[in-house]
Amino acid sequence: MGGVICAISETQADAVADAAKYRPDLMIVDATLDEGSGIAAVDEILRGGHVSHFFVTGDRARVLAVVPDAIVVQKPFAQCDLEAAIARACLVEGRAH
Repeated sequence: MGGVICAISETQADAVADAAKYRPDLMIVDATLDEGSGIAAVDEILRGGHVSHFFVTGDRARVLAVVPDAIVVQKPFAQCDLEAAIARACLVEGRAH
């Protein structure tokens, strides 16, 4: 799809550290990470400023219960689902999540 992957993080702490190190333009975040959660990682990352992002998960309702305005892609998904989420995430400025 034309992007460059700068990191793949398995834990919440790694996601936060990788975001600080690489300063990505877009984060595709699994809501469930080892040793924590993607939701908590994004919350911590966004304290440093806005980063476009969306969540992927097998339980969309669980993410929306915590972050009602989140952009969420339900697993399993197709490339068109990713494309739509990327477009939405990149259009949103100044979101809390």
